[in-house]
Amino acid sequence: MKSTIKVSFLVLVAVVLFTGCKKKTDTPTAMLMLHIHTNIDTDEVDQGSVYTNAAGQSISLNRAEYYISGIKLTKTDGSTVDVSGTTLVQLGIEEYSVGNVPTGSYKSISFNVGVQSADNHKDPSTQTGALAVQNPVMNYSTTANGYIFLAVAGLVDSNASGTPNKAFSYQIGTDALLKNVTLGDHSAAPYNAPYVATANGSITIHIIGDYGKLFGNTDMIQNSQTNSTDVNAALGSTLAGNIPSMFDYEE
Repeated sequence: MKSTIKVSFLVLVAVVLFTGCKKKTDTPTAMLMLHIHTNIDTDEVDQGSVYTNAAGQSISLNRAEYYISGIKLTKTDGSTVDVSGTTLVQLGIEEYSVGNVPTGSYKSISFNVGVQSADNHKDPSTQTGALAVQNPVMNYSTTANGYIFLAVAGLVDSNASGTPNKAFSYQIGTDALLKNVTLGDHSAAPYNAPYVATANGSITIHIIGDYGKLFGNTDMIQNSQTNSTDVNAALGSTLAGNIPSMFDYEE
C-alpha cells in the first residue's frame, strides 16, 4: 500500500513539473497606428492658415480636437477585434499609437467620436493619459456633463473681405451626442488593400477628418457658438449629426 502511494506521489510530481516547464505561448500581436489628417474639404489644415468652406467663406482654425474611443477592427474573415482606450486627436499631430491587436488581415475600422459613458463622468483629475486634465480644457465644469467630445474654434469671414474676422467656437459633448463612425471595406475596390498585421510589426490606417463636412450648411456667422449643454444646444446636436460623415480613408 505504501509502495502504491509512493508511486502515485512521484507520478503527480512529474506531471506538475512537466506542466510547469511547458513554454508559455503568447498570442502574436502588432501595433495599431492611426495617421489622421485634419482637413477643410480637400485642403489639409495648418493652424492659422486661411481656407474656404462650402459656403465660399474664408475660414481659419486655431483649435481642432476630438476624442476617439471604442475602436473596433473587422478582419477579412468578418470577425472583430475591440481595441481599448481613448485617444485625443489634435490639430498639428498626425501619428497616434493606439494599442496592440492580434496578427491577421483587417478590412475596416469603426470608432466613436467622444468618450464612452463609463469614463465620461469621471473626474479628469483622477484620470491618466488622454483623459487627464488637458490644456485647453476638454471637459465641462461638472462630471454630470462630462468631457467635451469635439472642440473646434477659429475665425470666419463675416463681411466678404476674404479675411476671417469673426470668432466661432463649437464644443460638442454629453452622452447623447456620442457618435459612431464606420468606414468601408478597405480590402475591396477602390482600395483593394487589406491591412495585414504581422507579429511584432504594425499596421497604419490613414484617415481624413474633414471639418468642412462637420460644418456642413451651418451659418457660421449667425450660429457662431455652441457647447451642447447651455449655449445653442440645437446647433450642437446638428453638428454632432454631421460627425459620421466627417471621416474617410486617406488612401
